[in-house]
Amino acid sequence: MAFRYDAPQPVLHTVTEAGEKITLRPAELKDAAGVLATCTDPETLRWTTVPLGYDHEMAAGFATEYAPGWWQRHEGACWVVADAEDTYVGQLDLRIGKDPEVADVGFVTAPYARGRGYMTAALRAAAEYGLRELGVVRVEWKAHVGNEGSRRVAEKAGFSFEGVQRSGCAHRGERRDAWTAALVREDLA
Repeated sequence: MAFRYDAPQPVLHTVTEAGEKITLRPAELKDAAGVLATCTDPETLRWTTVPLGYDHEMAAGFATEYAPGWWQRHEGACWVVADAEDTYVGQLDLRIGKDPEVADVGFVTAPYARGRGYMTAALRAAAEYGLRELGVVRVEWKAHVGNEGSRRVAEKAGFSFEGVQRSGCAHRGERRDAWTAALVREDLA
């Protein structure tokens, strides 16, 4: 569905279970400080493939190159999740690979924003956008076994747990078992 990518990346609006408004929007340079705080956080580094030694230049590159690159290449979207004051509280990628009917998601929440329901609402909004607007029929989530926070987010967003994929994730030179879950079009009914 390349024609969808001819328009600017969409901005999505949703609310948390507590009624807090959040926005999924393209990254901006003003987000660099939040990106840096998130990408140098020990818990983020423990569970993600964020490069070690992340610095301000890399955070600025996230806003100017990495994030817009997904939409520009017609491979999905990378959104900043922002609270009601438009402050960075996390980021979420909806990535479409070789199979154009399947997307996968990756997300991180800023350490100062965890536990507020931001990412659950953002994940649901992004997955619904992929299923309704980008033509995917399945959105997949995967995380290292033991990443309870990520699993709670996915399950609260409506993803159905599918099992353990042995050696399913690469992480800093080794393979780790991965939990997998998915949201499919039929789940939206």
